[in-house]
Amino acid sequence: MIPDRVVEVIHGPAFMAAGTCDAKLRPAHTCVIGAVVHPDKGHVTFFVPESRSEQILANLRENGKIALGVGMATHEAYQLKGVYVSSRPTDEKERAVQETYRATLFSFSHQVGYPEQIVKPYVFGFAYEPGIAITFRAGEVFLQTPGPDAGKKIA
Repeated sequence: MIPDRVVEVIHGPAFMAAGTCDAKLRPAHTCVIGAVVHPDKGHVTFFVPESRSEQILANLRENGKIALGVGMATHEAYQLKGVYVSSRPTDEKERAVQETYRATLFSFSHQVGYPEQIVKPYVFGFAYEPGIAITFRAGEVFLQTPGPDAGKKIA
């Protein structure tokens, strides 16, 4: 089960990236444009641009292993590791989630002092449509906030 605080961070505003690897352990990653934690607090669906999904999806079909890194502009950060469940094109409701995600992340990052010229290209700098919704079952959650407990598994 994903802890409540981690659910809050995933729902944003947070910077997110998904990582996978192939059979030879060669990594692939992409930026994530929004995510939702399912009511069971064990599954997460995140959204990636279709244009950046080919290698991620190939790796997931091959071995099913995925990591989702989630970090706020305040440096609070977590990593979820889990197993691929499914993928499909994003729908209208999910595109609305992505629009809210982008606007909220941009506003919050600017409020805490990140200059617009740094945040704007990340948040608005590439197309996210068409998008792919990827669902995975989270098996482990790790604290990644800088400090002495970084890397520790959260019970």
